[in-house]
Amino acid sequence: MSSKNLLESILSALSNEVRAEVLKLISMEGPLSFTAIMEKLEMNPKSDAGKFGYHLRMLNDAELIKSDESSGKYYLTLLGQDVANFIYGVEDAVRRKKGDMLVRTSSLTIESFERKKIVDALMREASVPRKLAESISKEAEDRLKKLQVRYLTAALIREFINSILLEKGLEEYRHALTRLGQPVYDVTTTIKNTAFRDFPSPEKVHMLAGDAVLEEYMLLKVLPRTIADAHLCGAIHLNNANYWALRPADIQHDLRPFLDGALSADGTGLSLPTHSCPKSFTGALYTLNSLLRSTSTLVSNSQSVGFFNIFLAPFIKDLDDATVKSNLRDFLYNLNSCVNIGGNIGIAINAELEIPRFLESVKAVGPNGKSDQYSDYYDESLRLLRLFLDVMREPDGSSKPLINPAIFLKVRKKSLVTDKASDCFESAYKLAEAWGSVYFVNQMLPWQQSNVFYNANLSRIDSEWKDWESGTMRVGSMDNVTLNLPRIAYEANGDDDRLIERLRELLELAREALSIKKQILEERVHIDRLLPLYKEEFEGNNYFRLSDSPGIISYVGLPEAVKYHTGFDLSDSDEALKLSTLIIDTMDGYTRQMLPSTRLLTSSITFEPSAQRLTQLDVASGYLKSKDSQAYTEHSNLPLTTAIPLRKRLHIEEFFQQKTRGGHLFDLRLEEPFPTYEVLSNNTRRILETAAIGLFTFTRDYSYCSRCRNIIYGFHEKCPKCGYDGNRIMLYTKTYGKIKPSKTWSTNDRQFALNTQRFTL
Repeated sequence: MSSKNLLESILSALSNEVRAEVLKLISMEGPLSFTAIMEKLEMNPKSDAGKFGYHLRMLNDAELIKSDESSGKYYLTLLGQDVANFIYGVEDAVRRKKGDMLVRTSSLTIESFERKKIVDALMREASVPRKLAESISKEAEDRLKKLQVRYLTAALIREFINSILLEKGLEEYRHALTRLGQPVYDVTTTIKNTAFRDFPSPEKVHMLAGDAVLEEYMLLKVLPRTIADAHLCGAIHLNNANYWALRPADIQHDLRPFLDGALSADGTGLSLPTHSCPKSFTGALYTLNSLLRSTSTLVSNSQSVGFFNIFLAPFIKDLDDATVKSNLRDFLYNLNSCVNIGGNIGIAINAELEIPRFLESVKAVGPNGKSDQYSDYYDESLRLLRLFLDVMREPDGSSKPLINPAIFLKVRKKSLVTDKASDCFESAYKLAEAWGSVYFVNQMLPWQQSNVFYNANLSRIDSEWKDWESGTMRVGSMDNVTLNLPRIAYEANGDDDRLIERLRELLELAREALSIKKQILEERVHIDRLLPLYKEEFEGNNYFRLSDSPGIISYVGLPEAVKYHTGFDLSDSDEALKLSTLIIDTMDGYTRQMLPSTRLLTSSITFEPSAQRLTQLDVASGYLKSKDSQAYTEHSNLPLTTAIPLRKRLHIEEFFQQKTRGGHLFDLRLEEPFPTYEVLSNNTRRILETAAIGLFTFTRDYSYCSRCRNIIYGFHEKCPKCGYDGNRIMLYTKTYGKIKPSKTWSTNDRQFALNTQRFTL
């Protein structure tokens, strides 16, 4: 057929709507039989067959379709495909001309519908082959046209595309194309419920909505399906899921590069005013406050300051006590304001009662630069610590306690046998008696190494990794993966070998998740430049030592898992204790076998309450029968709600602390009347000298009436001084190891605060 005759045949074929629809249909779905085409065009095979055969002959004569003799199906020729694309293009142009099918785009503009954008999105976002993308886009366009919707949204179009992908069994493409976000109802609920969260504000609403999106992103895009599914079904819990793809959980700061002007608090020095080399104690504290404020957006949980009183000691050499206390008071008020704005970023101060041997000959950074050695400032370091503890004991102007920072007091052997530190000890005991914001670190235990740091989220890092400096300073926990130990026991069904096998499987999943997190942080620091301070160079390395930063693998439900597997309580049975020892030894052994290439640490501490979630998922999955099941044990190796003698609890917990090198805490929650600081002193020394407890604290419950500004020890719903019983009475205690006022308590926090065992000394 000549070109002229062929063109006339094509134009004649296109003059009928049915024939045009046949071309579009085969283009969209591929080869189809005579009957299938009629059915999809909603034609009657009995009455319309003759007429429809005529249409197919017209298309065949125009060389637009051909019939496959073996299958009997009609397919498009190359010319037919070009003509079908031409039809779609003409329809697009007509639609734009008439203003049909307008789309509100994700970039908040209104545009005419263009099928090509669907093709481009499928190829760009999900790597769909072009031919398949063309077919899917055509089918979506036809469906949308049949709806006769004039005003579309990008989200609605995406829903149609995802529906088509699912129908065709293309789930991986749909997975990549999924839109992240919250339903309108969920956003409305977030706005309404934020008033009942900690530090409510419009910014809090914004943060919570963003958290939901980033958690979805982490599960859909960042982690493999095996890890995401393990989290969703409750076999593991990924802590800080909302920030998993953005930042580490915590950091242990080194003050020295900021005090000698080598680094600025914000990394670049472009955002915050800076004391390049502070010449006064006021300037040094401002530098520290700037550092903590700017870094609060670069961590998920907490940040710690190491050797606080030693590194700041040179700046108070010529100051009297009143001036030092005034400066410290301003520092603490600013610090607590910063924490309250950030919401959940805790601050830890690691303080020393003596100059550690490894620091004695290190050059001291002071107002005149580097001069002398830190051993020359021993007296100033103790004076600064004592004054700091005394200021922490003072209530604020409304008689409320200053609950930040958490103070980790490191006790070495020399400080216990000399008189110089006695005043500091006394101030610490008085602070513990008043508010309970002191944590005692037993640095005399061999497994604590030469240096150890604890952070406000109770993570732990020691110098075993390399040395006192590179192993513990300018490093931080990448994050925490929590294992659901009861789930492992349910699946093992009494089989010891299966229990350990399943435990190792989940340990491997946790390691993989933390390895991916490390790769992500590399990108965020070095490629995306989202963490500017961490990339700044200091002494030949980045400020944040990512390669030395550990991943934490924690657990919940140890006593419940052991009870299910053996039938015995952990505190009453040698068999139960033996199994629990095997479980924790397996976890500790697994993390140690990753050395020296990967730094993993086992912890009994979760960075966020997760036991309630995991318990509920086990109920929903049928592992637990009762919907009212008590949440699994968390932040402890023995049930916190069960009355267990203090001596027995100490004996069992001390074994597990030396195995959980990534974090632990023994929390002595005490009854009222609370013991005097002299009694606290005696019991502290007894624990330090006779028990292998690395970290412990005394917790006191108290209430605050904002009506009359009165502190009442113990929990009270009514103020005994003014009789007020409204919602301005606030309760304080440690929940999951951190002091929190009741206005910030979650449901989990409240159950923990009210139901855990108290002791009498």
